[in-house]
Amino acid sequence: MTSREREVKLQIRDYEKVKETILRAGLKYTDTCLEEDYYYSHPCIDLSTTDEALRARKRRCNSSEHYTITYKGPRLIEESGLKTRLELEVELTSSQWGIIRSIIEKLGFNVVAKVSKARALYTSHCVNAYLDELLGVGFYLELEIKCESGEELVKKILVELSSSAQLVHETYLEICLKTKKCT
Repeated sequence: MTSREREVKLQIRDYEKVKETILRAGLKYTDTCLEEDYYYSHPCIDLSTTDEALRARKRRCNSSEHYTITYKGPRLIEESGLKTRLELEVELTSSQWGIIRSIIEKLGFNVVAKVSKARALYTSHCVNAYLDELLGVGFYLELEIKCESGEELVKKILVELSSSAQLVHETYLEICLKTKKCT
């Protein structure tokens, strides 16, 4: 699926306060998942300099399993802290995911990092919230806008969390490579 991803990420100090805030804002708990993300390097292009990413994700939730391959384009960071980027994603079966990963690796792409996180999913009509424990690193909140009216809800949550969270522009991959603590 082709889309523009619009999101903001916060490093959080008080997990319970953040959880209460997103519930008060009207988001509903959906599921809890363990995600394993495998990020690839291109054999000819340094994706870190072009601000692109190729990711293979395995998501095991309480209710289901999902496998995806995703391309993420360069980021545009707005003054508000919202990040927008092109996202091309395809959902696959487990066996298709394994085959596509093998093809990618046979073409010369290498896994740069594996990023694992425990993720609690919360949703509303226009906003998805991901309350994440980036394993080995710490706790984060991602707020993803799914339609225009979601921007106001995100701004409201950001104001309420201003004293207990810090805006982060780095991707989880960048955080993991910098800290060298991810599993």
